[in-house]
Amino acid sequence: MLWLESAMPDWKEEVRKHLPSDRLRVADPDAIVSELATHLEETYAHARLQGLDEAAALKRTLQVIEDGHVLAQKIIRAKESAVNHRTKSLWLPALVTLFAASVSLTLFQVVGVRPRLLWVGPWAFTLYWAWLATLPGIGAFGGYLSRRAQAPATWLLAASLSPALVMLIVMCVILPWGLVIDGFHFFRLIGFGLGLINWVVIPGIALLPGALPFLLSNDAGSRAVRTEA
Repeated sequence: MLWLESAMPDWKEEVRKHLPSDRLRVADPDAIVSELATHLEETYAHARLQGLDEAAALKRTLQVIEDGHVLAQKIIRAKESAVNHRTKSLWLPALVTLFAASVSLTLFQVVGVRPRLLWVGPWAFTLYWAWLATLPGIGAFGGYLSRRAQAPATWLLAASLSPALVMLIVMCVILPWGLVIDGFHFFRLIGFGLGLINWVVIPGIALLPGALPFLLSNDAGSRAVRTEA
């Protein structure tokens, strides 16, 4: 039996082995597994401090998995922890970044700052230079909030680039409707491509320098943790 083995079990593996798969069908199963594995490890350590030998401590620890009531409470707590972490490290920084970029653009429009047109052959690109100049700082603020909440790199990048990502989603929703209503036109596709460049690509490039320092430091911290482990 497992608890009679001398080697310390892999707590995460034990959670996955004993936990019904339907309970892991949530937004962030890895976070739940990690939470429960940490609880098992703490239970084992507490049992050892009480004077139990290794075999008895392991047996008591694994009984936690079989205790449906205790396990259900831990799953609920782990789910709440995963949701709170996602909110603090992704959704809240993304909303703050989006709001700041929107307010900045609105203020420049109110005071009368107009975009400049950059002509490349027959194509015109709309450049709000003043607004674009504020985006690196806004992206940096979103990256700071996300990193402070210990977000993974992909979430940090999404939070910092949220204004460009939201515009990408909006434009991808608008184009099919336009084609359905007005029919397919080549020039409509050209206009869509220019819109993507004006409102997604260029703002995204402007936001990225603000996110990079936090993204790089976040990756460096993750590598340091893995090295220590």
